[in-house]
Amino acid sequence: MGNNPAEMLMKEHSTIEQVESVIHSMDGLWEKDHEKYRAMVSKLLYFFREYSDVFHHRKEEEVLFPELINHPDFLLNEIIDELEEHHEMFREYTKEIEDLIESDELIKAHVLLKRYVNDLLDHIAVENDELFSIAENLFTDSQLENMYFRFKDIDLELGEDLKTELEQIPQDLRGELAVNGF
Repeated sequence: MGNNPAEMLMKEHSTIEQVESVIHSMDGLWEKDHEKYRAMVSKLLYFFREYSDVFHHRKEEEVLFPELINHPDFLLNEIIDELEEHHEMFREYTKEIEDLIESDELIKAHVLLKRYVNDLLDHIAVENDELFSIAENLFTDSQLENMYFRFKDIDLELGEDLKTELEQIPQDLRGELAVNGF
């Protein structure tokens, strides 16, 4: 199926997963270049808030989750509740990390950033391995295609150029680390 909403969400997950190596490569950067570390974390938080939350989670929360809950054969409403709780937890993580950066508690910020990305990767695995497969089996091709175009409408509304810029952030951060020998 060419217009598969699960494939779109998994592609976005793949982009999000790229930040794991960036975050691990940033270990100790605050000791060598305090301001560089702060700037990179700010870019990561921007990426998480705008790409992960605004573009990606919005599709799940406004389209996929309600469609699953309303499907008569979907019996796992508790998984949706749990995934929505995760989304809220991720929003709290970004706020806590931002507060730690502003307080100049960079080591604590980095520990929390690593915990955040690990929790995010676990969350992504559940969606990729379980939820999206369920959706693909529950919905007809026509229903899936409708969801796909609703996802595309969200991207159009938010700005496809902005989405493309956001998708570049993990690669840009890797480049910044390479230039600085990390």
